[in-house]
Amino acid sequence: MIILCVTGSVAASEAIKLAREFRRNDVEVKCFMSEAACDLIHPNSMEFATGKEVVTKLTGDIEHVKYSQEDLILVAPATANTISKFAYKIADNPISTLLITAYGHDTPIIFVPSMHDSMFKAISENIEKIKNEGSATFINPRMDEGKAKFPSKEDIVLESLRTINLNKKD
Repeated sequence: MIILCVTGSVAASEAIKLAREFRRNDVEVKCFMSEAACDLIHPNSMEFATGKEVVTKLTGDIEHVKYSQEDLILVAPATANTISKFAYKIADNPISTLLITAYGHDTPIIFVPSMHDSMFKAISENIEKIKNEGSATFINPRMDEGKAKFPSKEDIVLESLRTINLNKKD
């Protein structure tokens, strides 16, 4: 199963289509949404797209532990805030807490940065820090109109499936 973490980028609307594309490829998806993402799209949209209840806050069900050892954690879209929190292992919301827990279990993590190009440039050191420690990989955004835009959903699905297949445990 893929855990799709949706953060507060305008590209959050693309996550609905991405979740549906995974399901078309027979991939089970569970969604975590940040508070900022919920301001942009309603959790009901992601519940429809995934067929599963969306995690918007941590409860006594300890969702960050329960879902930390799945096949893949995919942060799409990934904001500068979320990437930077992960670079410094700050856990202050459901997504950042899940990411750090997954990191502790060596669960594969992929970030799909989506933001204004000036923000993308400003966090380049944090991205390099994450890459150098090998704690996650990145799918390069599509640079257009002064923005680091969401790449095609097909490219994200392909890279996600490749990562899952490379990390299958026998």
